[in-house]
Amino acid sequence: MCEPTTTPPIDQAACAVGDGHNLYTYYDILQIPPSTEWNLHYVDELKRAYRRALLVHHPDKIPNTVESVDKSNGNNKPQAPSLSTQPPNYSIDEITTAYKVLSNANKRAAYDEALRRNETDQRGQSGTHIGVEVFDLEDMAYDDDKEIWSRSCRCGDERGYMVAVDDLEKESQHGEIFVGCLGCSLFIKVMFAVEGD
Repeated sequence: MCEPTTTPPIDQAACAVGDGHNLYTYYDILQIPPSTEWNLHYVDELKRAYRRALLVHHPDKIPNTVESVDKSNGNNKPQAPSLSTQPPNYSIDEITTAYKVLSNANKRAAYDEALRRNETDQRGQSGTHIGVEVFDLEDMAYDDDKEIWSRSCRCGDERGYMVAVDDLEKESQHGEIFVGCLGCSLFIKVMFAVEGD
């Protein structure tokens, strides 16, 4: 399990949840940023995030079907909700485990270290890290006036991910940049080509 009694290394694979295609960290589950310093404000924010996650993902609050009208015969017909528009649903156990790990300074430090190790390992293997979607710069909307590319986030922020020309210049040697959402703790990886002189 992800909860060590002391602080031995945490197995990252055991601490990420998801469907195999998308993995989510405990920070994603509680929708808090991983860079927050450990202090009283953090503990209060963590408690609020935990309660919010429990309410949002409570089994009684999640709709199982959506009623739609079948136009051919006028009858109401249950229809499964679209998977592409739904955020992930986390179990109460996943939410509770995330809270227990992130609310304990030692467990959180071990978990953060496991995330860092995994990120390094993943970059070496496939160029990504856990819970990150990869997009091409051309997949983002470009604002000529501001010289900024933007993309909506699954949290609902229409311009959650924003990349400026200056940001790309700083990362030009890599041809990729990690961009955090302005509305939540999610990140994406944006790939881009550097034009020759």
